[in-house]
Amino acid sequence: MHVTATDRVEAVIERVKQLRGGTLTITIGTGCCESTAPFLYEDFWPGPDQEQVGAVAGVAVFAPAYLRTSYPGDEGVVLDVIDELGESLSVETELGVRLVLRGAGFDSSIEAQACAVPAAAPAAPRAVVGEPPEALRRARIR
Repeated sequence: MHVTATDRVEAVIERVKQLRGGTLTITIGTGCCESTAPFLYEDFWPGPDQEQVGAVAGVAVFAPAYLRTSYPGDEGVVLDVIDELGESLSVETELGVRLVLRGAGFDSSIEAQACAVPAAAPAAPRAVVGEPPEALRRARIR
């Protein structure tokens, strides 16, 4: 698995190095809700199935076996940064940005960061059909 990064990611990591005193580590694919999202942690201990797959700005990048096998040899991903926030323990969010993965060949400076979704008419309400099971009919919510 080959991991590269945009110049902006390297700048963000350099800024985080100035703010944090511990050892920084990037891990990909360990998020419980975000699956393959990259996370920048301070003093993180990689799991037993994680191996280093690269480094960005001197910070080791780890990925678990299931992800490494998805990108064999020189196939890989690009670490990038977006100016959108979600709830995360990843330390770059303190700077108002979030690490993301891009496919190889993606250039965020010229390609849209969101998909154009055509406007659709709202769906008509659906009627409820049938009855709940007997056990649920007796259930009381407190």
